[in-house]
Amino acid sequence: MLRSLSLHNLALFKKQEIEFNENLNVILGETGAGKSLIFDALNFVLSFKTDKTLLRSGEESMRVDAVFQPVSETVKQLLKEAEIDDEGELIVSRTLHSDGRTSSRVNGMAVSQSFVKALASELVDTFLQHENLQILKSKNHISFLDKFCDFGTLKSELSKLIDQQKQAQAKLNSIGGSEQMRLQRKDILEYQIRELTEANLQPDEDVRLDEKIKLLESSERIVENLGQVLQLLEAGANGIVSQINMSAKLVGKLGDIENLPELRERLESAQIELDDVASELREVLSKADSDPRELERLDARRDKLKALKRKYGGSIASCLETLESLKQQLDELCSSAELSEKLSKQIEELKNQEEKLCESISDIRKSAAIVVKKRLLEELADLGMKSTQFEVTFERKEISADGFDDVVFTFSANKGQELKDLAKTASGGESSRIMLAMKNMFAKEGDYKTLLFDEIDSGISGEIGNMMAQKLASIARRDQVITITHLPQVASAGDNFLKVEKFVENNSTISRVQSITGKDVIKEIAHIIGGDNVTDIMLENAQQLYQRGRKFGRS
Repeated sequence: MLRSLSLHNLALFKKQEIEFNENLNVILGETGAGKSLIFDALNFVLSFKTDKTLLRSGEESMRVDAVFQPVSETVKQLLKEAEIDDEGELIVSRTLHSDGRTSSRVNGMAVSQSFVKALASELVDTFLQHENLQILKSKNHISFLDKFCDFGTLKSELSKLIDQQKQAQAKLNSIGGSEQMRLQRKDILEYQIRELTEANLQPDEDVRLDEKIKLLESSERIVENLGQVLQLLEAGANGIVSQINMSAKLVGKLGDIENLPELRERLESAQIELDDVASELREVLSKADSDPRELERLDARRDKLKALKRKYGGSIASCLETLESLKQQLDELCSSAELSEKLSKQIEELKNQEEKLCESISDIRKSAAIVVKKRLLEELADLGMKSTQFEVTFERKEISADGFDDVVFTFSANKGQELKDLAKTASGGESSRIMLAMKNMFAKEGDYKTLLFDEIDSGISGEIGNMMAQKLASIARRDQVITITHLPQVASAGDNFLKVEKFVENNSTISRVQSITGKDVIKEIAHIIGGDNVTDIMLENAQQLYQRGRKFGRS
């Protein structure tokens, strides 16, 4: 619960320390004095909102520090997971700079806004007029209803079954899934293996194919050019090869003069090399036949290889590797039929067990819903809403750790009107009273939450005001309550009184909060009753209200 709040340069507050107690804290003061700024400060430090207008005019930064103690086990676990020391109290700090930058710390350690928000959801509930509150949202209705249920071990048993089913399903999926999935997977594998096998792929076939196609596409130019080259090399006695041969013979006739024998050998070697070149050129020329049908066949083969490479990994090598892998998968799939059947039966049995547990959980919820309806209508009748209709509706959803119930609270303020989702139907004033009634019903010991009520008593008076005061006092015995009020009955039920006043000092407007006790409290209650002109009768009336308020929630 909130022990203290420190404000630095926040709007009308220059520097302010505010202490709270563990029960019902009542914030009093004139309209515009700055009462709601206290809630704005708490919303800021807990990262619910960032409002640059809260920065006091002319200042470079503002800071809010909030101290909570004690905190729930859930909060302690969040601190542990974030490796933040639990020092017996929780100190949350947040700073806003004039350029819009913000920073947050928890027990001195820098943290993210999302982490602070996670903490905040466990520390504070805000109950503000016209605000869409957590307790009204349909997604939260099931958790509220479950506070009235004793499920024993049913939920933990259901969670174990769901985990077992997930494990069995994962194993089944790894070997092909259900019998139907397995057969479908088998068909796919067989098709892919057949496609790759019939393609009769050869290593580096695509490279060789590209070379051959390139040759055929250039055949006309190759035939023309190579024909000319061969003509030069082999044109009878005038061909280069014949002339080199004749040159070698003529040099040989000169005998052993100087280095002529060596030169003759070189001419003979040149003849042999050119003969070999001519032979290879003739072979290239023979392959360069421009056969359109052969080129079409090769193009079709290249397209086939490209399609397979796109489908199976990008290269001929990856296609061949995939083929071996697919064969292995098919072998494993064929040998896993027995295990698949066993797992499928196990999953079906687990689903049956889950269904039975969910039915038991649902039955408990439906019994609790009857109690919730009765108690809530009684609470609302006490608060002047005697014509209210309320139902807990159940729809079926997929099984989860909560069961198969989708729970929604439906509401109508008047008899004869259609019941609709609570969050979409209740007006601001109705929401305030509904939330107060619900919190009184659903409050749980050990949560150590701080509940903020900002003028939820607006528009209420007389005996209904007394009932609201009693319920706030009752809640404050379990959770800390901080409320801003203009209703004397609510103010009279307080345990700790904080008065907010606004002053002008040195041509600057400031607000201050001070704790008041005794006669000062009576004067403030009288002021709420009668305005500025407080009479002795008003003071006496205020004293009586205050004394009656001492009995609320304290029996």
